Amino acid sequence: MTLLAQYALTGVVTGCFLILATIGFSLTRQVEGFLNIAHAEMLGVSAFITWGLNAGAGWPFIPSAVVAIVVTAFLGLAIGRIVYDPMRRLGPAVLLITSVGVSYVIAGVMHAVIGTGIRSLDMPLATSYKLFGLRISNYQIAVVALAVVTGLSLALFMNRTRTGLAIRAMSSNPELAASRGIDVRQTSRATWLIGSGLAGVAGVMLALIATLSTDIAFNQILQILAVAILAGLGSLYSVIVAGLIVGLAMDMSVYFIPAGYRPLIAFAVVILALLIRPEGLSGKARS
Repeated sequence: MTLLAQYALTGVVTGCFLILATIGFSLTRQVEGFLNIAHAEMLGVSAFITWGLNAGAGWPFIPSAVVAIVVTAFLGLAIGRIVYDPMRRLGPAVLLITSVGVSYVIAGVMHAVIGTGIRSLDMPLATSYKLFGLRISNYQIAVVALAVVTGLSLALFMNRTRTGLAIRAMSSNPELAASRGIDVRQTSRATWLIGSGLAGVAGVMLALIATLSTDIAFNQILQILAVAILAGLGSLYSVIVAGLIVGLAMDMSVYFIPAGYRPLIAFAVVILALLIRPEGLSGKARS
């Protein structure tokens, strides 16, 4: 049972990473009205900028991470304005297909610039601590702490600021929000900036806890989709619960089945949950 508990603790860490990776994706989905598959590649952009500044240029980790998050946020904003905004009138299906194309373009650029191979940050080896007889590293603790801080900060921003309230209004009913005087274009830009910045945060954590290859970002999209589907079109809190459920299920499954089946568990959990609750955890129907 101690081994199962250890897997459960690792699952909480995985869930916290999935929360960071999915919040921005879900936010963009609710406001912009389509599934932005290229969101996962933004994690890769952030992770490799962090790696390039840290391991390549010799910068300390924190300044490297801050620059990576800022660059990723503005890159996402630029893609939103240049690529997606002109195509908005064509509908969500066209935008979805376009986002797949954008994903391949970003991946191709990273392959061309970075090349193949495995890379890691220039960081000290992780320090392991014991917690109730279970082991957790300082980097895993950082992931959990950052997920908590990010979730609380985003909740305060969405509920206490004018921009956050505008984003909530847009996600609920864009036409009604526009008729009430909300600047739709400005709110859309804020959404791209925040959503891509959150992808940047997740990318930094990915660089911290995993070895990097240029295809690592694409591998994340299936798990992000699993969490987003399970959460439905609800609040930030449904994404948090869905992320923890998927993370725990994936890592605890290793106790019973080979680790190679771990990614499949995410969608098995989603299918089972949606058979019971088709609208997702949020209780809101998906369009």
